[in-house]
Amino acid sequence: MCTSLTLTCHAGHHFLARTMDFGFQLEGRPVVIPRNYTWRREQEDQSTTYGFIGTGRNLGEYFLAEGVNEKGLAVAELYFLDEAQYYAEPQAGKVNLAPHEFIMWLLGQIESISELRERITEIQLVEEAIPVMGFIPPLHFIVTDKTGETVVLESDSGEMVVKDNPVGVMTNSPDFGWHLKNLNNYLSIQPTNFASKKIGDYAIKPFGQGSGTFGLPGGYTSPERFARATFLRALTDTGETVEEGVNAIFKILDNVTIPKGVNIKDDGAIDYTQYRAALDVTELTYYFNPYESQEVFKITLDEALLNKTEPTEFAYDATFKATDLNAR
Repeated sequence: MCTSLTLTCHAGHHFLARTMDFGFQLEGRPVVIPRNYTWRREQEDQSTTYGFIGTGRNLGEYFLAEGVNEKGLAVAELYFLDEAQYYAEPQAGKVNLAPHEFIMWLLGQIESISELRERITEIQLVEEAIPVMGFIPPLHFIVTDKTGETVVLESDSGEMVVKDNPVGVMTNSPDFGWHLKNLNNYLSIQPTNFASKKIGDYAIKPFGQGSGTFGLPGGYTSPERFARATFLRALTDTGETVEEGVNAIFKILDNVTIPKGVNIKDDGAIDYTQYRAALDVTELTYYFNPYESQEVFKITLDEALLNKTEPTEFAYDATFKATDLNAR
């Protein structure tokens, strides 16, 4: 599962945002990976040139599902079931990575979409399982940078391919091109009401406000979330300030956030939104909202964090809180 989108607010800030929907308890925390940090991938050690922040977990090495680096490059990985293809064996002359290691390499080495286009042929994703979880995750990636340009990376042919993303949204399978074509089914969606019409001598009119959104899909399948997020991203007022922009992002994510219990997998696991995140690629600030709380936590990359010798994990209080106005 998962939904991701980019957004630019009127203040000129570019964001990448996502829901993290999963049935396995990820138990991730916001973490800063510093510059010059050596992490072990399956083939050989790798060192970060740039520091970055995201939510991740230490499974012998850090595994991040999204992040933004000090150059303003941001990425999120999403499930790509039955579509992702990887190589069975490492290849000489390539940077051979397990799928879950790709974000560590990308954020640690690449500073822009332009550089990514030039260097993506260095990478080969190979079939290696995530420690503890014990399976090979089928993944694709949405990437943006400080310019606001957005692309999708998919390996449905085995090779990593950079695909332009004109709508700034990504969900799960099928492939990205299919989702773009599917938007043709929603030509009638609009923010204004439909006009009244006559069928013969009989007048028909909308029941009330919102008739223009009739037919907007409301389920949690990948195609439905893609269409819904695309419509909301294109038309939601992003406000005049950075704070209003962040608030707009979480309002959009509310519409694709999956509550516990409404989406149960065949094995009985509950697939739900374990957290939401918004990454400000302009100010290098990471906003994090766990499922258990309405509170949004934020961390900004600074020189002190970037120059540490080891990653910095951030604990948070994931209990629901409400402001008691009677106590004021």
